[in-house]
Amino acid sequence: MSEAQQAARQAETLRRVGEYLGELFDEPFLDPETDHYYVGYGSTVLEISVEPYGPDETVIRITAYCVQNVDVQAELAIGLLGLNHEVPFGAFELVGNDIFYSHALFGRGLNRKSLLGAIAAVATTSDDYDDRIVQRYGGNTALELIQETGGRKRRRSKGA
Repeated sequence: MSEAQQAARQAETLRRVGEYLGELFDEPFLDPETDHYYVGYGSTVLEISVEPYGPDETVIRITAYCVQNVDVQAELAIGLLGLNHEVPFGAFELVGNDIFYSHALFGRGLNRKSLLGAIAAVATTSDDYDDRIVQRYGGNTALELIQETGGRKRRRSKGA
């Protein structure tokens, strides 16, 4: 598959994601610099991106901003690894002092129901754990950070 065909496939998947998000959320935000969507869900913020995968597929990555500015301790890192073993899909990620929770879907067979299910599961998992992590290790939930900073993105500044 040519680069032009890959770009067209990625653009089509991004269009479908945008269409579905528009039906599911009041105001999904599309960052024109990155082509990533952002939506709020409970006390978390979700970032939804579409990337090429292999010669003829795309991957939709749904990432929840779980906890930022956490006090990273060995017990926390080990606990997150243990949770990754227990959760039925997705994984917690530790990037610097920030914790994310993400899951990926293939774009070729994407439909409204599978995207909504993945979004709900990622957001619910992040929302279930963010307050517990903040209570024990400090930091801020995504909602708290947005309220405190006016929404500046930390993930991009971390180089992730």
